[in-house]
Order: sequence, then C-alpha cells, then structure tokens
Amino acid sequence: MSQETRRRVVMFVVALIVVAMVLSTVACSSSSASNDVAASAGDAEELSAGLYSQRMSDICIATNTELDALPTPPGEIGVVDWTAEVARLLGEEAMAFDEIQVGDDLRTDHASLVENTDDQAAQWAVLNEALTQPEAAGAGELIATARDEIAELSLGRNDLAVEMGLDGCQARPIS
Repeated sequence: MSQETRRRVVMFVVALIVVAMVLSTVACSSSSASNDVAASAGDAEELSAGLYSQRMSDICIATNTELDALPTPPGEIGVVDWTAEVARLLGEEAMAFDEIQVGDDLRTDHASLVENTDDQAAQWAVLNEALTQPEAAGAGELIATARDEIAELSLGRNDLAVEMGLDGCQARPIS
C-alpha cells in the first residue's frame, strides 16, 4: 500500500468516526421492531398528534437501539460491513415512517423526515460502495462527499425532529 493510500485510509477512518459520532447524536433510524410499530400505526385511519409523536419516537428509539448494538469499526467489524448495516437500518426506518398515515397538518413535515431518512440511507450506501473499492478512480471524492452529505442530513433531521416535537428522534448527548 502506498504512503498516499495509507494516509487516505487513516483520514477516512478518522472521518468515519466523526460521522459515527454525528449519527450517534441523532436519535432516529429503523429496525424490524420499528416496522411492527409502523405496521400497526398504518392500520389506523390517522393518528392523533400525541400518538403520532409517540409512534415516530418509538421507531427512532428502536433504530437507535439497533445502531448502538452494532460492533465498533474497525476493531469489532469491518468498516464496509458497518456502513452496510447503517444504510440498511436507516432504510428500514424510512420505510417504517412512510407507513404511518398522517393528517394534512403533519403531511409536509412527515414527508420531509421520511425523505431525509431515506437520503441518509442512500448516502450510507454510497459510502459503503466507495469503501468496497477504495482504490477505484474517484472513490476518495465519493467518500468525502457522502461523509459531508451524511453530516448535513443528520443535522437537518435533528432540526426537523425538534420542530415536530419528536423527542425520541432528537439529538442526544454522547455518553
């Protein structure tokens, strides 16, 4: 491995840790348990504001539990496998959110939160793909762009969760 490649790998691992810290401060993502919550919510007509907030927070909390349970890269799990798991969990969360029926007063914000979560999952998938072939032309640029997009989306999602009063989906202190 060349010195430049080694430097890029080290910088990437540092950047990945920063992204993981940002992700860990944002409390919303997805899981199969959250799909069960959303499925029961999707069966109802429309949820009241209080029930909506609780269902959304339950999904976020379930996803965060799964994200927190992931092994820590690079020592306990490979970075490629870790990013694939994050992308999968966020994608599942977006689907669970999308199954919840909302009234007109929440429709725009809800759609924005679903879109943001789905965009985060997509960026984690881009990051994962770039990491599978770090020597490929443009991989470094893809990694940097995905990292920056993930950070921006995470901050935007937190702002939206705060505005919507979704306590379980808001940033939390890093312990």
